[in-house]
Amino acid sequence: DRLNKLAEEGDVEGAEAVFGSLRAALPLFKTSTQRMAFNTMLKACANSGDMQRARVWYGQLMAEGIPPNSKTFGKLIESAAKVGDTLVAEEWYQASLTSGLSSDAEHFATLID
Repeated sequence: DRLNKLAEEGDVEGAEAVFGSLRAALPLFKTSTQRMAFNTMLKACANSGDMQRARVWYGQLMAEGIPPNSKTFGKLIESAAKVGDTLVAEEWYQASLTSGLSSDAEHFATLID
């Protein structure tokens, strides 16, 4: 789909435009589908190395009452690791554990990479 393609390319602005056109319809979908859309935005941020924007998108996800999952935190960790901010990456890792998610080998690999 177009949103995912833009996210893979790290085109945050393009992905935000597509997300914006879908946003009004999101509440009609299951929580897992809504979370997937937000996670795709986090993927765009991670691929572009935009750690600050990733934090904003995470805030929006939480404001919507959508619980994060392992992929959510994986993309947040990746966005910090991509710019070399190991402290923020570690904070996101700790947040994933605090939220009740189990430690993920992929998250750990991103932290040590």
